[in-house]
Amino acid sequence: MRSEEAALDAFHAGLARADVHLPEALARFEQSRRADFTGLPAGAAARFLVAAQRRVGPMLVVTGDSEHARRTAEDLRFFTGTPDEVLYLPALDTTPFLDVAPDRRSAMDRLAVLFHLAKELPWRFLVAPAPALVRRVPPRATLASRSLVVEKETELDRDDLVDVLVAGGYSKAPIAEDPGTFAVRGGIVDVYPPHARFPARIELDDWLVASIKLFDPDDQRTVETVDRMFVHPVRDTVLTSKERERALAKIRELCDAANVPTKKTRALLDELESGRQFYGLDGFLPAFYDRLETVFDYLPESAPVALLDPTDVAKAAYVELMRANDDREAKVGDGGAAYPLEALYADEQELHDRIAARRHAVIHRIAVLGASEESSPLARFDTVAEGDAPSLGAEDQAPLVAELKALRAIGTDDGLRPVAERAHRWLDVGLRVIFTARTHTQAERLVSLLRGYDVPVDPKPVPFDPAILDAPRSTKVTVVVGELQDGFAWATEGLVVLTEGEIFGTRAQRKQKQQKRKSRKADAFLEDLRSLEPGDFVVHADHGVGVYLGIERKPVPQTPMERLRGDEPRMVEALIVEYAGGDKLFLPVTRLSQLQKFAGSDHGKPKLDRLGGSTFSKKKAKVRTEVQHLADELLKLYAARAAASRPALPPADRSYAEFEATFPFEETTDQARAIEEVLTDLEQTRPMDRLVCGDVGFGKTEVAIRAAFRVAMAGRQVAVLCPTTVLAQQHYLSFKSRFEGYPLNVAPLSRFTNKEQSAEVLAGLKNGTVDVVIGTHRLLSKDVHFKELGLVVVDEEQRFGVQHKERLKKLRTDVDVLTLSATPIPRTLQLAIGGLRDLSLITTAPVDRRAVRTFACRWDDHVIKEAVQREIDRGGQIFFCYNRIEGLYERAQRLQDLLPGARIAVAHGQMKEGQLEQTMTDFIGGAYDVLCSTAIIESGLDIPRANTMIVDRADMFGLAQLYQLRGRVGRSRERAYCYLVTPAPGNLTDEARVRIEALERFTELGSGFQVASLDMELRGVGDLLGAEQSGSVALVGFDLFIHMLEQAIAELRGEELVQDLDPELTLDVEHYLPDAYIDDVGLRLSFYKRFATLDDEESIQDLASEMEDRFGPPPPAAAQLVRAMSLRPLLRHFRALGCEATSARVTLHLREDTPLDPRKIIPLVGQPRSPWKLTPDMKLTRRFDESEPGDAIDRVRALFGMLRPLQKGVA
Repeated sequence: MRSEEAALDAFHAGLARADVHLPEALARFEQSRRADFTGLPAGAAARFLVAAQRRVGPMLVVTGDSEHARRTAEDLRFFTGTPDEVLYLPALDTTPFLDVAPDRRSAMDRLAVLFHLAKELPWRFLVAPAPALVRRVPPRATLASRSLVVEKETELDRDDLVDVLVAGGYSKAPIAEDPGTFAVRGGIVDVYPPHARFPARIELDDWLVASIKLFDPDDQRTVETVDRMFVHPVRDTVLTSKERERALAKIRELCDAANVPTKKTRALLDELESGRQFYGLDGFLPAFYDRLETVFDYLPESAPVALLDPTDVAKAAYVELMRANDDREAKVGDGGAAYPLEALYADEQELHDRIAARRHAVIHRIAVLGASEESSPLARFDTVAEGDAPSLGAEDQAPLVAELKALRAIGTDDGLRPVAERAHRWLDVGLRVIFTARTHTQAERLVSLLRGYDVPVDPKPVPFDPAILDAPRSTKVTVVVGELQDGFAWATEGLVVLTEGEIFGTRAQRKQKQQKRKSRKADAFLEDLRSLEPGDFVVHADHGVGVYLGIERKPVPQTPMERLRGDEPRMVEALIVEYAGGDKLFLPVTRLSQLQKFAGSDHGKPKLDRLGGSTFSKKKAKVRTEVQHLADELLKLYAARAAASRPALPPADRSYAEFEATFPFEETTDQARAIEEVLTDLEQTRPMDRLVCGDVGFGKTEVAIRAAFRVAMAGRQVAVLCPTTVLAQQHYLSFKSRFEGYPLNVAPLSRFTNKEQSAEVLAGLKNGTVDVVIGTHRLLSKDVHFKELGLVVVDEEQRFGVQHKERLKKLRTDVDVLTLSATPIPRTLQLAIGGLRDLSLITTAPVDRRAVRTFACRWDDHVIKEAVQREIDRGGQIFFCYNRIEGLYERAQRLQDLLPGARIAVAHGQMKEGQLEQTMTDFIGGAYDVLCSTAIIESGLDIPRANTMIVDRADMFGLAQLYQLRGRVGRSRERAYCYLVTPAPGNLTDEARVRIEALERFTELGSGFQVASLDMELRGVGDLLGAEQSGSVALVGFDLFIHMLEQAIAELRGEELVQDLDPELTLDVEHYLPDAYIDDVGLRLSFYKRFATLDDEESIQDLASEMEDRFGPPPPAAAQLVRAMSLRPLLRHFRALGCEATSARVTLHLREDTPLDPRKIIPLVGQPRSPWKLTPDMKLTRRFDESEPGDAIDRVRALFGMLRPLQKGVA
C-alpha cells in the first residue's frame, strides 16, 4: 500500500503547488515578451511547449548540454507526432582552434539543419544546446545560394553537378550508401545528402534531368520517384577557386599580423592551395566569408525562444567559451595563427541580447528570486521577481524510479509491484494513465507484465498519436509505442505518463533503418569479388589456387563465313587467373560461380596450384577424406544427443520477463532470434548443443546470460568456460552486473583467484551455494564437482586443447552446452552443419548505442592531453595504440609527462603471458586510466568504461584493422571518441588518405561488413570445426571446404546427391557489362558473380531489374548478358555441362543423368535428313535455318521448347 499512498502524495503535492492551469500558462506565454514558469519537469515541459507552439509558431528550444538537448528533441518528437519537423542542432565536440579534422557526421548534421532553415522548409522546433548556439556559422544567404535544387525535366550539366558536390565536401564512392557521398556512372549521378531519408538517383539524358528516384542504400533499389531534390554543402568551408583566393589573402594577412614564422605561413598556404581538407581548417572559417552569422539569423523574426533550465544554459555557454579561449591561447602560444575568439563565437552578451529581443519562455528547475550575483549576462534569465514564475504543478517520476531501483538491488519476484500499485491508484482517482515503450515487442511485454499484476490495461498497444491526449479518459492503462525519454505526473491536467526506461532502466534504441541495412550483410560473402584486386589469391573449383590478374575482353571465335565477310569480332569478358609456372586460365564471366576469393584460416600466402596438374585433385581428395571423418563424427554426436534426455525447464515466469526487460539495449533481430532458439532448446527434454556465432560486440554474451538466468533460477548450476583469464574476468563482471538484485551467487575460478577463494568456490559448487561459476580451463580439472550442473557455456571452444575438448564431449551428452564464437560465419556454414549441431547466427550489427565520434589530427600535445583528460574526468579509460614495440614505452612516457596524475600501463605481445594477462585484467578492473598497447587490443576486449581510443600513426594500419580498433570503444551509452593521429594530410599516401576518410565516413555501428575485407570477416574460420580442420581450409579455401562438408553429410545420411552443374555457355553474341555502363571493376565482378550463382529465371530478372534501376537502361551487350544468363537454369535442368550456339546450330553437352528420354530422342535422330544429331559422347545438336529471325539465344530457347515433351515421364 505504500506505493499507492506515494502516488496520491505526489498527486496532492502537485495540486498544492500549482498556481496556473495549462490554458492560463499558454495565454501568458503568448501575450508576454518574457514568461517564466516552474513545475515543468522534462517530459511535461515538452508537452507544454508543443501546446504553446500551436499558438506561437516555430520555436527555438535552448538547453544546457547536448544530452539534455537530445532528450528534449526526442520528447518533442513524441508529443508532436511529426518527428521530421523537430530539428536538432548538435554542438561540435572540438573547438575550431584545434588542429583536428572535426567529426564528419556532426558537421554534416549541423549543415543539414541550417540548410533546412535557410530554405524555409517546414519545421516546428529547433532544439540546440548552448554550445551550438554560441558557435558562428556560414551566412544564410551563402549557404542557400550554394545549395542546389535539382528538378525533373530541367537542364543540368553532369560535370557542373559533380563540381558542386566535390566543392561542397561530398566524397566520391563506387556506391552512394552513406550520407555525404556520391557516385557517378555515365549519365547517372547518385547523391546522398545528409538531410535526406534516402539517397537520390539523378538520371540525365544529355543535359536534361530525365528522372529523380529515391533509392534504398542497402539494396540500391528504387523506393519512389520525386520531382525535385535538394543538395547542400556538407562542410562549412567550400574550397572553390574563388573562395580559396580570398581565403589565401586573408590568412596571409592574419599570419603577418601575428608574426607567424614564414615557414609555418608557407606550409599553411600550401595546404590551402592544394584544395584538400587539412587539420585545423575550421579555425580559418572567417577567411572564407565576408562575415559569419549565428543560428538566430536563420530564424524568422517571429520565432520565440524557450530556455530550459537557464542556470545550465549559462554554465554551458561559459564553459564552451572558456574551452575555446584556452585552445586558442595554446595555439597562439605554439606560434600558430588564430582569429580572435569573437570572430568564431558569439559572447554571452550577444547570446543574451539575441534571446531577449524575441518573445521567450524561461522554464526554471528552481527559480531564483531577486537580482543575481553572477556577472554573466545570461544569469539574468535565472532570476525572477516573486510571483513571476508560476508553477504548473507537474512532478517527475524520480520517486518511483528510485523505489524500483532499490527493489532490484535486493532481489524480488515482485519487482514491478510499485508500478502496479501506483497504476491502480491513478486509475481509481480518474487520471489518464499512459505507459510508453520504444518498440511494439517491448510494449506487448509490458502489457503482459501489467496483466500479471491485475492492472486494467488495454490489450493492444498502439503507436502514440497526439489525439490520444484529447480523447475521453479510459478506465484502463494505455500502452503506446513511442520514444519518450521522460515521464511525469501532471495533477492539474489529470495526466500520468510513465516510460519504459523509467520502469526497467534506460534502454539504448536502435535505428530502424540501420537494422534493415545490416541484416543483409550476412550475404556479403557472395559478393566478395567486389573487393577483388589484381594480385589477390582466388580458388577455382576445378583448378585450385591461383592469382587474379584482372579482366580482359576476348573475341568470340568466328565462323569461316564471318571471317570471309570481314565481320567485326564479337567480344566477351573473361577473368585472368595465373597458376604456378605462369600458365593462365581465361574464365568466362558467365562461370564466375566457380571462383571464390581465397579465404584460408592462416594469413600467409597459399601455395599456387599448377593448371592441368594433379596437385589440386590430390588436395581435394585429402580434404574429402578428412571431411568424411568429420561428417561421421558429427553424425555420431547427433545420434548420442538424440538418445539422451534430461528434465525440461519449466516455461518462463514473471521473474524472467522482468529480468529480460532490464536489458539496457534494444535486442537486434538476430539476437532476439538466438535467445528464443536457446530458450526453446532448454524447454525440450533433449540436451542442448547450440553454437551461437557473431562478431565481437554483436550480443552473444547476453544470449548466454539469458540462458544462464533461466537455468540457475530453476535450481541448476551454470559453468562458463573461457580460454583466457582476461575474458573470464570480463564475463564475470558482465554476469555479476546483470544478475545484481537476484538471488544468484556468481563466482570466478581462475589462476587469479587465490587458494582460499578457490577452495570456497569449489566447496560452493559441490554443495550448491554457487549458482554460476565463470573461469578458465581450471573448471575442467578433476577436483571440480558440481551438485547439479545444468548448463555449460563455452566461449571460443576451438581455443581449448584436445584433453579439454574430450572432457567437454563427455559433458555434452548429459548437460546443455552453449558455445559462443566470435567468428562471423556465412550462411553456407548453417547449411553445411545444419541439423547436426544447432547453430544460431547473429549477423545483425549491435544496437546503435552511439556512433563513435572520429577525428583525424596531427600529434599535438594539447589535443592529446585534452582527449585523455576529458575521459578521465568523466570516470572513463583510454586506449592508446601504437603498433610498434620499439617506441611504445617512449610514447607512454610522453603521455605520463603530459598527464602526471594519469595511471598508465603498457601491454604488447612480447610480454610474458602471465604479466600481459595481469596488466589487462588490472585495466579491466579499473586499476589504470590509460592502456598503451600495440594492436593486440583489436579483438576480444569489451570494456564499457573505455570510451576514448587514440591511434598513433593511424596511416600505418589497414582499414579493417582501424575499424576493429575503433570497435574497442563505444560499447556503452557514453559517447565514445576515436582520434586517428597521422602526419599532415599532404604527407599521407593516397591509399592512407582513403583509409582515414573511409573510417571518418563509416561512423555507424555495424559498418564492419562495409569496411572489412572478406579475409577479415572469415578470420580463423577453419578452427570453428576443430583445430584439425584448419589445414584443410587452408588447402582448398573456406567456401569449397564447406561445400564438400555439406555433400559428405548428405551422403552419410543417405540423401540423394545431385551434383552441382556450372554449364559453360559459348554464344556468338556479345554478352558482357561494358565499362561505360558499370565503370567500377569490383561492381562488375559482383554482378557477374551474382548472375552466375542464381538458379532460377525469376531471380535473374529481379537482378536485371536492380541493375537497370541502379545504372539505367542496359546497352545491347548487357541486355544480351541477362538473356544469356537466363539460359543457365534451363541448362541445369536438362543436366547440360555446356552449350555452344549460333544462329545456325545449337549443341548441348549432356550428362548421363539428363532427364531426356533416349526412346524419344533416337527416333528424331534417325529420320532422313534430320536436323538432330546425337554423338556417343552425349552431344546433342539441332540445326536451324539461318534465314529465320532470331539469334543464338533465341535458338537455345527454341531448342528447350522442343525438348520439354521429350523428357522422361512427360506424355
